[in-house]
Amino acid sequence: MSTLSEQLIQHQIESIVRSPAGLSNTIWIWGGLALLTALLFPLLISLFCAYTLIRPEKSIGQFLKENLELTAVESLRAWGKTFLWSFVFLIPGVIKYINYLMTPFVVMFSQKYKQGQVDALEYSTKISRNFWWSLKLWLGLFYFILPVLFYAVFNEYRNFSQHPVAATLVTFIESLVELLFHFIILKLFIKYLNEVENGAHV
Repeated sequence: MSTLSEQLIQHQIESIVRSPAGLSNTIWIWGGLALLTALLFPLLISLFCAYTLIRPEKSIGQFLKENLELTAVESLRAWGKTFLWSFVFLIPGVIKYINYLMTPFVVMFSQKYKQGQVDALEYSTKISRNFWWSLKLWLGLFYFILPVLFYAVFNEYRNFSQHPVAATLVTFIESLVELLFHFIILKLFIKYLNEVENGAHV
């Protein structure tokens, strides 16, 4: 759904930009949809991956009902602060992104957050700094090396309208890679929770 939406919106924006009549006001609608999907789908993917990997004793519907609203609010806060820091220079924005990477998991699984003892962004920053070099390593692999490799090898086969079978297979592989990334990050997060929130050490 994420890939299909992205391709549809991109096609519409390109059509408007290339139109002989010039830009129309509908570009704002498609631009808004592009921004909405850029925020919504990563959030839903995080929730789905967390549910799939943790397998809580509740239905996916109940899990989403309990976590979607707060996760969306805190993710928007994280995205907004990262965006503002990116105006300074690229590196501060990247640092903020790494700091806030675990924000959705704080909302979903931290008892301290649920009890109102910690701020989600500050707590995510604290946990991320505890795994600073590991996070940079995994982000470099999953957000730079693998995407470049996928683009170089599979880009011409990602278009569903021209290569529906190949695009489905490529999207499936990308989904597995994303699930693996969330598994690694969630494993670090759960390790921290087990050690700190469950009293292994202070």
